[in-house]
Amino acid sequence: MLKIKEITIHNIALPLQETIRMSKVIIEKSNSILVKVKSTDDISGWGEAASSLSMTGESSAGMILALEYIKNEIINKEIENVGEIYELIQRSIYGNYAAKSAIEVALLDLFAKTQKKTFSELIGIKQREELPIIWRIAGAKNETDEAKKMKDDGFSAFKIKVGANTIPEDLSRAENLRRVLGEHIQLTADANAGYSSKDALELCSKIDRAVLDYMEQPVNGYDVETMKKCNSLMDIPLSADEGIHSQSDLILHKKMDAADGASLKLIKFGGIKALLLAVEYMKEQNMHVNISGKAGDSSVSAATIGHISHVASKLDWFSNVSIQYLADDIIKNPMAIQDGKIILRSGPGLGIEIDENKVEKYKI
Repeated sequence: MLKIKEITIHNIALPLQETIRMSKVIIEKSNSILVKVKSTDDISGWGEAASSLSMTGESSAGMILALEYIKNEIINKEIENVGEIYELIQRSIYGNYAAKSAIEVALLDLFAKTQKKTFSELIGIKQREELPIIWRIAGAKNETDEAKKMKDDGFSAFKIKVGANTIPEDLSRAENLRRVLGEHIQLTADANAGYSSKDALELCSKIDRAVLDYMEQPVNGYDVETMKKCNSLMDIPLSADEGIHSQSDLILHKKMDAADGASLKLIKFGGIKALLLAVEYMKEQNMHVNISGKAGDSSVSAATIGHISHVASKLDWFSNVSIQYLADDIIKNPMAIQDGKIILRSGPGLGIEIDENKVEKYKI
């Protein structure tokens, strides 16, 4: 029996190695909410959710208010199994999916520790050992040299951020990267919903010449009609991201032939059970699967993504984490990235030890 004694909420901003440039956003520092849940036995679990008004509609201030509300519903609760955690969080408040995901992960991390299980063992059955991750190319002046170096370091999947330049410039960048990386490296272009409908159709009518493995979210997530038109213009698969917040969104995109796969984020689904059920649906429908975090997430999120990726029934478009772009992190036992793969730490729960001095240092 697990009984919750204390819940602490932290708003943090971690420094990046360099500015991240996307179609509509420039990120100079991350912004995440950390949740620490402590049991009456003084064991702690941690969870994280990024603030992203453009993706989830949740600001850090709003997430804190939602978590304070959820906190009052959970303090002194007794928990016997994983199912109770899922139910407790989902019925605690309407919406607020990012906030819910952070506190759910913290509770699961804590519960796994009390059961002396890894996070993966708690949430499912391991499907794979190796976890290749995607290296993001975000408009640095030396991006071709960067791609060469990371390929030499073992990365086998790359994502080029497009939409901040002209269409000819972005097409040229994609073509250059394909030449540099070769045909056996997975290469995609991600517009982060940055194009107008007109520009998206122009880009997608020409994108096949870059020989990408797939194109991701050229237009606003709600513009499923243009996604359908874009898909009809390309031979390569089309992925949705900003347009996917639930399994019903996946069903809609599949029905309309508006996406061949999708990037799934925990902050959009609000919980691990919902995300893994979405993966099952995508497997049944022969859709491609990527599991991703948000730019600037700490190792709390990276470990969570890694453990989910271990148990996901399909993951042919690999995983996205952000710790490789951070100038500093908040854990005492940093996770390694070797040969383009994330190496999770052994041990119960997420397998990470939080440096609370660092949490205090980067507190907003």
